[in-house]
Amino acid sequence: MAEDVVSSSGEKSYRFVFIDVLRGLAVLWMIETHIVDAVLSKVFKSGWFYNLVNISNGFVAVTFLFCAGAGFWIAATRKADDYRKFAPSFWKYLRRLGLILLIAYWLHFPTMSYQRLWYLHWENWLSFFQIDILQTIVYSSLLALLLLLSIRNLSLLKWIYGIIALIVILVTPFVWSIDPFLYLPPFFASWIVKYPISKFPLFPWSAYFFAGAFFTALFFQVENKKKLSQYLFVLGLVLMILLYYTRNYTDFYPGYKDWWFVSPFYVLFRISGTVAAFALLYLTEDYYKKNVVGKILQLCGQESLFIYVAHLLLVYGSIANFGMRYYIGSRLDPFSTILLILGTWALMYFSALAWHKLKSFDMKTARWVIISTFALFFLIFLVNPA
Repeated sequence: MAEDVVSSSGEKSYRFVFIDVLRGLAVLWMIETHIVDAVLSKVFKSGWFYNLVNISNGFVAVTFLFCAGAGFWIAATRKADDYRKFAPSFWKYLRRLGLILLIAYWLHFPTMSYQRLWYLHWENWLSFFQIDILQTIVYSSLLALLLLLSIRNLSLLKWIYGIIALIVILVTPFVWSIDPFLYLPPFFASWIVKYPISKFPLFPWSAYFFAGAFFTALFFQVENKKKLSQYLFVLGLVLMILLYYTRNYTDFYPGYKDWWFVSPFYVLFRISGTVAAFALLYLTEDYYKKNVVGKILQLCGQESLFIYVAHLLLVYGSIANFGMRYYIGSRLDPFSTILLILGTWALMYFSALAWHKLKSFDMKTARWVIISTFALFFLIFLVNPA
């Protein structure tokens, strides 16, 4: 959904296309990240250019979560009263979060047979419980929503979100230094267990969601957003470069020591780069929002969930299909990998466009498509022999 600001009369006054474009860039670059991971030969996974691309890949999930936090805050400023009254929009939002969570765990489902469930090993269940980016978005959103229902003062609430982000950033090295399975049931332990068991545990990844909400709240309170964006772009870029080149001097934080995963300075490095992109896209919104590229990126941002799920099934496969990683493997050269990325971008865009038009034309039919898909999966799950 495009981000909207609503006037006091309740009328839609402006659509912030740049947030959708930022999300669209993130989901398209996520496709690049996963295809390179799955099919590029290990021979080419070295050198300065690959390292540069690899560093850029580290901003993909960060931007995704940052935009989720930004979108939550914009919705909160419009619908806070409705949410607190448990109006239909509140239940609609919960249903959306429920669907995202269902999709998140469905992508990790360990078997297509009900009978096989009784013979699964611990590793299979652990893979099912692991936290990916969708789970992190949902659980962070639920906490943010609970705080929104409890605290009526939005000015105070934004600072609470900022404090949560700061706390998560600071304590993550300590959280990663313990084994949560010793203290928590496996399902809840998976929320915070360190990589690689969970790819996107709440520590530190939820910090990016709350940082997005906090930063967006501050940003929209400023009257001269253009001037602020100019400062933020320069500051974010300079700080990102400074943190990168001083990383050998900032790897002193106690707890789990790995600058490239959990160091507070690394988290700040990623946030700085994301804020710089946020500011740049705001400054240039008038240049791209009406041209073809801008509209493509905006639609990709609006349908980022569809593209996220579809490309994962295509690249990595699932229990119901094989993906590129199985059919191709890590054996392509850079040129072939680039062609595959471009082809996948085109496929994802036109598929997302078709899905977008279906929802716009007949939302009821779109819902039945989703229901039918899950119903078919459940039917196969029940009747498929072990």
